[in-house]
Formats: sequence, structure tokens, C-alpha cells
Amino acid sequence: MSKFFNPFKWKQNTRTLWMSFLLPALIMTAYFASRHMAPFGNSTLLTVDLGQQYIDFFSAFKTIITQDPSQLFYSFSKGLGGETFGDWAYYLFSPLNIILLAFDNVHLPAGILHLTVLKYGLTGWSFAFALHKMHWQRGWALPVFGTTYAFMGWFVANQFNLLWLDAAILLPLIILGLEQMLLGKSPWRFVLPLTAIMAINYYMAYMIGLFLVCYMFWRITWEPYGWRLRLKMLAKFAFGSIISVGLSCFTWLPTAYTLMNSKSQYMLDDLHWKFDYFAPDILGKLFGGTFNFDQMPTGLPNIFLGSLPFILLWFFITSRSVRWQVQIMTVLITSFLIVSMMYGPLNLMWHGFQFPVWYPYRFSFVFCFWILWLGASVWHPSLTLSWLQSLSLLIIAGASVVYLYYRLPKLNFLDQNQLIIGSCFFLLLLLMMTLENHNRYWQILLGITVIAEVTCGTVLTLNNFSYLSNTEYQTYIRNLNDITEPLKQPQKHTFFRVGQSFARTKGDPFQGQYNGASTFSSALEYQQSRYMALIGQPEGDNYIDYNGGTLVSDSMLSMKYMLESNNQEPSRPGTPANTTIFSRPDTQGIYTIEKTNPLTMLTKNPHVLPVAFGSSQNALNTKFETDNPIENQNRMWQNMNGYQSDPIFTAANFENVKSYNTKTSKKITGAFLKKTDKGNASITLEFTPDSDDPYYLTLGNEMNDDNVEIHINNEVIKKVPSHRHTIILPITNQRKGEKQAITFIFKKDDLWLQNVTLYKANLDLFKEQASSMQENGIQLTKNSATNISGKINLTESRPLLMTSIPNTPGWEVYVDGKKTETQTVNDFFIGVALKAGEHSVTFKYVTPMLKPALTISFGSLLFMVGLAWSESSKRKHSLNR
Repeated sequence: MSKFFNPFKWKQNTRTLWMSFLLPALIMTAYFASRHMAPFGNSTLLTVDLGQQYIDFFSAFKTIITQDPSQLFYSFSKGLGGETFGDWAYYLFSPLNIILLAFDNVHLPAGILHLTVLKYGLTGWSFAFALHKMHWQRGWALPVFGTTYAFMGWFVANQFNLLWLDAAILLPLIILGLEQMLLGKSPWRFVLPLTAIMAINYYMAYMIGLFLVCYMFWRITWEPYGWRLRLKMLAKFAFGSIISVGLSCFTWLPTAYTLMNSKSQYMLDDLHWKFDYFAPDILGKLFGGTFNFDQMPTGLPNIFLGSLPFILLWFFITSRSVRWQVQIMTVLITSFLIVSMMYGPLNLMWHGFQFPVWYPYRFSFVFCFWILWLGASVWHPSLTLSWLQSLSLLIIAGASVVYLYYRLPKLNFLDQNQLIIGSCFFLLLLLMMTLENHNRYWQILLGITVIAEVTCGTVLTLNNFSYLSNTEYQTYIRNLNDITEPLKQPQKHTFFRVGQSFARTKGDPFQGQYNGASTFSSALEYQQSRYMALIGQPEGDNYIDYNGGTLVSDSMLSMKYMLESNNQEPSRPGTPANTTIFSRPDTQGIYTIEKTNPLTMLTKNPHVLPVAFGSSQNALNTKFETDNPIENQNRMWQNMNGYQSDPIFTAANFENVKSYNTKTSKKITGAFLKKTDKGNASITLEFTPDSDDPYYLTLGNEMNDDNVEIHINNEVIKKVPSHRHTIILPITNQRKGEKQAITFIFKKDDLWLQNVTLYKANLDLFKEQASSMQENGIQLTKNSATNISGKINLTESRPLLMTSIPNTPGWEVYVDGKKTETQTVNDFFIGVALKAGEHSVTFKYVTPMLKPALTISFGSLLFMVGLAWSESSKRKHSLNR
């Protein structure tokens, strides 16, 4: 065995650096195996956003790399179609994701476990490597500090947010590179890791950038530098930072432009000039296991590091061996970071002036790094606290524990057992740091105690969560893969979207590799949410969910296929029947069955409109009403047809109202009902269809899952989707003469029947008009995510080229070879006013600002290469002399 592959012949620090990687990785592997997580059993790491959002992006990552690189820039699997370069820059640019390419989407949970373990190991190694190169620590201390850093409260709490973890890995390397650059070594040591985090995740890079400014103020107090030297140090820092910004421009500049079209619409929302919580409660977060599900939406910052780092912090700011100027700056920066984790405006600043949705205080990893970095800078095996230091710290700690004990009823993340465990570890470590006999056995015991405490905190935290079973996940994904197989054939000459009445997540289109109409993205274009609200679909700032469509909306949005449940095994987790949101009875007997399997059927819409078609110019003048989606769809459809014919949808009346434990109201829409007595209460609305036409019901945003349970003909709607505007619920079809009953069961003492209205669709009129518009559809010659081309024949009555392609920045339209101005149709889609006749049309998507961004990044690289060559030439010239 060669020396390179023989650990027994490695130098001590080489072995300990390997241990810094392996120790946290092996501990986490053992924990995951004990929890039977795939590939060790039938559980997974999937929970909250990891299971509901990120795993779908990981599936899309493999599609981009192995099948369709054009989706790096744009994808019609992102809702109705959206820019994706910014999404990937936030979710997928970590080079470590390459490990996921070895797993298909059925086995992605196992791949995610491997990736998570790898990131734990690299985080421990990174911190240990930085300490080693700083010559602050060596030997066994490296894996102790490295494991402490890997198991910090922020990292464990955000284990489910894999996209952020690279920031913790790279931060020690960035600081190390900065230190070496300030000492006159190559600026590349600072520039490369800083550029890496800017390219991998601009969001976390922004937080690191703010911290670096604080760090530099602390760094220039290390020695009694002259003001010129301090300015020189600041200039080096500014130079390296600017170069990094330039090199990473190819990711952040296009992304920044995209964010102006999404997140920036909500900047400074929820700004309050006050503290977010009672400040002393943050002391509870110094104990292990203080992160749980209740802490995700509006919790306190996760700053657990174990006892030793805070003992060393106290030594740092009270020891005479540290310059008082450094101590003062340390206290100021530490105080600033703590106040930032409490005070609303400062917290908002750290998050890019946009309040985070769940996972508050996402920047607390810089605080954890800061505390541990300070402690590692002063610790050595012979370090001993004076009795005065120990006694004063004991008094502070004791007062904190007493306060937290009496505060326990108000804290949902801390209990008495956690207080006892944390206090015992603290007392033991404080005693050990006060004793003067620091022999080898003392050092071993100290290391074991530190690792035991942070491991205990990690286990307690992760035990607070329940996880998706591997069987449930694989049942759903295997079924989705099977039923959508016909849709994955090469589709160069046709464009279509796929609707679905069931869903595991809003990212199913990424998993199934089809164009859908639902998505969950932190960079969602606000126009998508606005349009979905107009047509009665659930939406939010970062998601849209097409699950209550109508025949009209299906047709307008090119919904050629529909995934529907066969209603088999509804109690089995992961089946379509178990995950159905709103069924689509309005399509029965109208859409034809293309494929079935034991759980699902794929149906085809014969009345779908192509992605581009001829329309009346009246479509440019459509006016919309807030919270009136059926009327909005009526207006869209009528104006597309170019004449004021009868509307497709008309209001229908209920013929009978039955109430239980509440007074019957003559007026249904807008009625406010209260319980007459305690107990259950309900109201049932009955109607009998006078034709086989589809019927739909609208529900205002007060008709939500918190307030009401809905039954249609005694079948319960499992969960009413969260919605901010009025939504549409498909009711029935082909039920002429059969009495229908809609029951609303109160979940509270009162119920507001907000916008509860019944509508009937004129099926014959819809079929006739849809067939007419299909005649002027585009004949595609090319179809990709970024290029749709074809020929279309427009008539005098329908000279407007109308599409279901979102009119968002980046799209360019060429008609007969010439770039043509576009207009926005139905408040969202691309339209082009043309003359009657045949035209060749091409829709091209170019990521906004990508070309200038690439130019800046390439120019920055040339500048640095030239600078390095120049410096090298100077050194050679100096040596030759």
C-alpha cells in the first residue's frame, strides 16, 4: 500500500482533517440508519420543503443535465411557463448536486441522504481546514471544532434546506482566504471561494457579504496598525470582493433581473419597527434540541453550539491576553449580530429586505461561525479559566437557567429535560476548563464531552420531526412515471399542457417531465399568481395550483391531457385517490380515455386550443373583475370569439336549502350563518340539473379548510386548498334530473358563505366555438422550452395571433423573419396583431441580462489572469536581476 493510501503513514494533521470529515459524516450516517431512512429502510429525509419542493427541483436537475439543457433557461413545467435560470441559481447550482445524477426520481430520497451526509462531512472538514491553515489548532482539536461547527443549531435545523448548506461549507474557506490575502498571499484564495458561493447561492452569499464587512472592522483592530495599513487592508478586501462580484456576474445579474419580476414585488412587506420577540427568550436557543415544527414558521434563531464555544467567548472578552480594542470590537459585532436576530428592520436587512416565508433568521449561521471562530482563535490545551471568570460566568448561566425555567410555559421549543441536559454539560465543561491539570486524559474527556453534547442536540432536534415514508413516495412516483410515459415521447410538432386532479406536490410536472400549470418556486413571476387569481385557481406569492379548472380554462391554456384518479385504494398513502384535491367530474364523457393503469387514467381533451391560434382583436380589450373568476372566463372566451354571444357560464339557482343548528337564509351568496346552539352545524344546498351540462361552484377565500368541511353528494372534499381569492370547484356533469347536494359543515361557531355561487356551462355552445377556433391554430415545426416555431393562417375575423405563452421579459417574436412587437392578451399571454393570411412565426426565449452578465464575468476573469501573469513576470524579472 502506498503512503498516499495508507492512513497510518499520514501526518497527524492529515489524519485529523480526514477525521474532521468522517466524524460528522459517520455520526449522521449512523443516526439515519437507526431511523431506517432510505437506503437503510422505509423512511426518508423528506419533510416540509425538502419533500414538498426541493425534491422536484432535484428531479428537474437530472432532466436538464441528461435530456433537455434548454430548460436551464426556461420551462413550461414551472407553472404556465417561467424563467428558470434564476430558480436554478437559487436551488441547483451547488456542484455537489452531481451526486444525484446516479439516482432516478424513484430513488431520489436515497440520493438526498448521501448528499446530506456529504455536506455534513464537508462542513466539518472546512472549518477544521481553516483552523489548521490559520495555525490556530492542530491534532485532535481539529475534528472537535469541525464537528461542533457541522452540528451547529443552524445547520441541523436547515438540513432540510440543502441548497443553503454550501454557505456553511464555504464560509470558513472565505475567511481563511481573506486572512491569507491580507497577509500578502494570492487574492485567488479569497476570490475563488467567495465567487463560488455567489454563483452557487446568491441569497446566502448576500448574508456572507454583510458578515464580511463586520469581520473586516474586527480584523483591523488585531494589531495597532497605522491608518495607512488599515486602509490598505480595506482596499485589498474591496478589490477581492469586487472581482468576485464580477466573476459571478453570470449568475447573479440575470437572477437579479428575474427577482425584480417576482420577489421584489413584496420587498419591505411586514416591516415592523420593533423587536420580533421578548429578547431574553433567545437564551433558550443555547440549549440542544430547540428546533421543532412550531419553530419553522415564526421561531427564534437557531444558534446552538454547545457549551464550550460560549465558555471560550467569555474567556475571549474577559482575558487580559487579548487586546482591549479587539475585545470592544468583538462585543460590538456580537451585540450587532444578536440584535439583528431580534429587531425587525435589521432582520429584514439580512434577508435582502424581504421577510422570509418560514425559517426566520436564516443568517444565524454567521453568528454561529463567529462565536466558534473566536473560541478557536484562543483555545489551546493549557487554557484555564480563572476562578473569577468561572464564577462570573456561572452566575450569568445560573440566572439564565432560572429565567428559562420560569419561562418554560411560554416557550414551545424548550422543556425541563433539555434544561437539565444542557446545564449538566455546561457545568461539566466549565469545571474542566477551570481545573489546571490538563493531561492527555483530560483532553480526551473534553473532546468526547463536546462531541457528545452537540450530537445530543442534533439527535434531539431531528427526533422532533416526522418524515415521509419511502413506500408512499415511491408509490406515487412510480405511478406518475407509468401514466405519463406516452407524454414523454418526442413532441417536436405539438405543444400541450397536462392538468391533474391529484397531486403529491405542486412540482409534479418536474417529476413527470411534462408541461403543467402548478409550481412552488421562490422566484415565481407575480404575473402567474395574478392570472391564476383571475381564473379562480389557488395561488400565493410563491406558488400556483391548477386544480379547479373548467372546460373553458382547460381549452384556453392548451390543457390537452388530464391526469385523473381511478378512485382505487383511497386510504393507501401515495395513491392518486389518496392525493386527489378536486376531482374533475365536468370532464367525464367529454374527455376521451387514452391510457389507464390500476390507479390512474390519462384522458385527452378534444376541445383544446393549440399554443397559438387566431383570435378576434376584442381579446385585447378584456376587462376583469376581482373575485369573479367565472365571469372573467366568460369575458375571455367571448372576446376571443369576437362577438357578444351568449356566455358559456350562467348562474344557476339552488332549489332547496336544509340547515342543521343554524338559521336558513333565503339568500345564499354572501350569507353569514351562526350556530344556534353548541355542537355540530351544517347547511345543505340542493339542485337538480336540467341538462347534462357541467356545473361549477365558486368559493370565496373565507370558505377554506380552517372554516368549513365540504361534502358533494356525501363525498367529502378532503382538503380545500389555501386560497386568497375566489376559486372554482367542479361539481358534476351528465346528471340531468338527478338531485345533487352540497353540504357545508361548520368548523367554527359561524360561517360566511362568501361568493358561494352555482354556475352551469353551455356545453354545446362551448364545443361549437372551440371547434371554430381550432381551425386557425398554429402548425408547429419546432417545439422546445426556448423556441416554438410554426405556420399559421389568420382570417379577417381573427387577425390576432393569440397564445398561451406568458408575455414575460425574455420572449421575442419573429413573424416572417422579422422581429415583431407583442401585446399582452388576457392580462398575461403573448399576442401579436397581424394581417390576415399565412405567416411563419417563431417565439424565442433569451434569458434577460445573461449576455452582458457573461461578458462582465469573462472580462473579470481576463483581468485576473492578466494581473496574475503581470505579477509573475515581475517576480521573474526580480529574480533575474
